Amino acid sequence: MPRDWHEQFKTWAKPPSETEEAKGSRAASMINDAVRETGILAGRNFSVYPTGSYRNNTNIRLGSDVDVALVSHDAIFYVLPPGHRPEEFGLGQTATYGLTEFRRDVGRALVAKFGTDVTPGNKTFDIAGNSYRLPADATPFLLHRTYTGHRNPEGTWHYYEGVETRPLNAPERRIINWHQDHYDNGVAKNKATNRRFKRVARILKQLREDMTTNGPPEAKAAATPIPSFLLECVSFNAQDTCFNKVEGSYYEDVKAVITALWNATKDDAVAAPLLEVNRRKALFGTHQGWTRAQAHEFLYRAWNHVGFK
Repeated sequence: MPRDWHEQFKTWAKPPSETEEAKGSRAASMINDAVRETGILAGRNFSVYPTGSYRNNTNIRLGSDVDVALVSHDAIFYVLPPGHRPEEFGLGQTATYGLTEFRRDVGRALVAKFGTDVTPGNKTFDIAGNSYRLPADATPFLLHRTYTGHRNPEGTWHYYEGVETRPLNAPERRIINWHQDHYDNGVAKNKATNRRFKRVARILKQLREDMTTNGPPEAKAAATPIPSFLLECVSFNAQDTCFNKVEGSYYEDVKAVITALWNATKDDAVAAPLLEVNRRKALFGTHQGWTRAQAHEFLYRAWNHVGFK
């Protein structure tokens, strides 16, 4: 019997159950408690908050881990405009408590709380889940500032603030994230599309899982390298007119989003204007863990998997 994609998309558009949401919140809360209650980070200035699909409300039932950022405010990474020196911005001093020290202390605090459930990685601590909490990825960051070279009205230097980390196995690699910009832009897009942006993002993520599990070999091959973050960005880059096509159905919305982004990823020149949800990083390029061609192929296979005409 042919699948009723209208009804399937309605199911996939829904957020996870309240039980799973509670487990996700509990994992993030326990990580916050771990680094604040052990005393290992006493006197340090840092913040802890959930990131990724759980915070942005684009997670799916199969998305089983919670991303948590731990951000030290005791030192910063920065990018300066060409022709400027760190001293002009009051920067350039060597930090006495930087990413290496913060990562070490975060790891000690997490082990004190979770014991052998903690597995350190190149940039993230993996914390196993149980019946009480979801698995979690806890990543230490420093604050990041990208200076524009312009002055604020009161005379201070203008900058964009995000967070930055460096992998242990590639310390020269700069991983810069813009969590707050991502969140704010996603909320605005969702409001502009009558809450359909995040629903379609969930549908695309579930569609990827379905292609991997139930699709033919070419669909599985196309879906496997595609991260959920990319699919959220795909939905975000679709014009607002791609949403709210038919009252009570997401079928035409998904069709319009796939069509728009398939056309927008035909070649590198056409895809160049596409941005992450944070609007600060290009969606494609050597800095990403995916390629434009992979996204284009996925969208083609997704279209065929549903059987759009």
